[in-house]
Amino acid sequence: MDIQKTTRAQIGGTARRLVVPLVLAAAAIVLPFVLPGDRWVRVAALALIYVALASGLNILVGLTGLLDLGYIAFFIIGAYTTAVLTVKLFVDGLGFDPSDLWWLFPVSLVLALVLSAAAGAIIGYPTLRARGDYLAIMTLAFGEIVRIVSINWVDLTGGAVGIRSIPPLSLGSSSPTSTYYAVLIMVVVILVAVAGLVASPVGRAWVAIREDELVASSMGIKTKRYKLLAYMCGAAVAGITGVFFAHMQQFINPDSFTLEDNFIVLSLVILGGAGTFWGPVVGATLWIFFQAIARDWAIVQEHPEFRTGILALIVIVLMIVRPGGIVRRRLRLTRARHTAPSHDGDDATPLLVDHHPTRQPGVRTLEVHEVSRTFGGLKALRGVTMHIGHGEIVGLMGPNGAGKSTLLNVLSGVTPASSGRISFEGRSLDRAGSAEVSEAGIARTFQTVRLFWDMTVMENLLVGAHGRLKGWVPAFVLRLPKTAKAERAAAVEARNLLRFVGLDDREGDLAKSLDYEGQRRVEIARALMTRPRLLLLDEPAAGMNESETHALAALIVRIRDAGVDVVLIEHDMDLLMGVSDRIIVLDHGVVLADGTPEQIRTNPLVLEAYLGSDA
Repeated sequence: MDIQKTTRAQIGGTARRLVVPLVLAAAAIVLPFVLPGDRWVRVAALALIYVALASGLNILVGLTGLLDLGYIAFFIIGAYTTAVLTVKLFVDGLGFDPSDLWWLFPVSLVLALVLSAAAGAIIGYPTLRARGDYLAIMTLAFGEIVRIVSINWVDLTGGAVGIRSIPPLSLGSSSPTSTYYAVLIMVVVILVAVAGLVASPVGRAWVAIREDELVASSMGIKTKRYKLLAYMCGAAVAGITGVFFAHMQQFINPDSFTLEDNFIVLSLVILGGAGTFWGPVVGATLWIFFQAIARDWAIVQEHPEFRTGILALIVIVLMIVRPGGIVRRRLRLTRARHTAPSHDGDDATPLLVDHHPTRQPGVRTLEVHEVSRTFGGLKALRGVTMHIGHGEIVGLMGPNGAGKSTLLNVLSGVTPASSGRISFEGRSLDRAGSAEVSEAGIARTFQTVRLFWDMTVMENLLVGAHGRLKGWVPAFVLRLPKTAKAERAAAVEARNLLRFVGLDDREGDLAKSLDYEGQRRVEIARALMTRPRLLLLDEPAAGMNESETHALAALIVRIRDAGVDVVLIEHDMDLLMGVSDRIIVLDHGVVLADGTPEQIRTNPLVLEAYLGSDA
């Protein structure tokens, strides 16, 4: 009976998700037959062009959080690629009849995709470390460079005169309706591809970077690589769209691509809803049709600049009254369906990640030798030497400012050590970043809860599984069986982990909707999804009441018993002394003591550090 209910729920959920796409697809198909004349069919085709552009820019701005003010540059590259290849080379240069060049269109698409993606990599690579104003200035400059080149490279682009007689874009005929359907096919393919990427490890990595780049890196996401991928994917969409635009217009020159277009496309993303799937579709469609209607107004005919001014005014008002845009429906970042967690085996089954039979209890796994960390004139760590043995819960103790969190940041790759050596299971981590540390088998939580708040609990945990869900972009777009199987397996593992931490009924809830204890448990479960062999916990009991702290202590012991070593920073002395097998005390960045809880309780140096010299 439960299986039947689950199956019916899954079928019902799939049907509900398909309602909006099917309705919009049906409306798009019949639209040319209900519009009053060819002029409006051309407007609809232009709206589709801007839907594609806004969807591509949404990858950068909405999903990954990268402000790009030069996005039209990639659109220019696509348009001029097909125009130069078709007209300059094959028609003017080689004497081909334009009607015989139908086979050249797919070649133009591939070439435009490659060139625009390469341009995206060129602009993306130097901007990987830039943020905010600097990123905006760099992308804006790149867009202007491309536009100026198109004006001045007269032999190739025709300069201000442009390139004319580009073969029309059509499906069997050159009518506006045929052109519309050709562009519609392009937009559908782009939207399906974007949807495939969004509901995959790639989409989750982009959103994780947007929400908290440091945490994303700690989950094993190579943030620079994925930001570069976002640039390339967004640029490829714009390049392909440029090919369709050039053939639709049959003429291009630099006036077809202005600086103003960058701001218009960005405004359409914001208007519709940045970071949503349907936002760019809604924003672009509404604005292009409104612009066409406004063109007939007397005031706009006298003052054409009013059209763009109206868009600016609408965006400003919308940001005040509805900051998220017209569409607020959040993205689904996985296709994994809700099912009951597996109850095979004991609760520790999903955490048995020790694939190295040589790891015996007590064997040193993490070794830290003479590690120091300075911040200007401040010496936060001074020659720290310590080790972690397999099967241990090691507590880190010390007064405020002792260097505990700094040591955890150094161990997790968040902050590089100024000097010293760190090795984990024989692998040197001296210069490893947080993503490399995660790959090595070390996971962490943070002093304040740092979840991806706009993701569900399940999506948060699947970010933790990122390292074993890698694959080619086309595999995610096409949802090949191997990638789909890996996603389903990760979802099953996530459900078992949620059961392990006591949240098996909350997988579909948004992280921000949980209470504080639930958020802490999700953060621990997400760290465990990386399959660590060492877990670093930074004050996990902070803000919890007594009963919640007792439950947390039991969970930490179960994690250790399941095969994961634990390093624990905690100001709750009862918790720290109760669960730790060994305690290391820091004071002013120096190891003050190292021993069992009983030894630490009576250590005079520790008492002096906490209570003063008169204690």
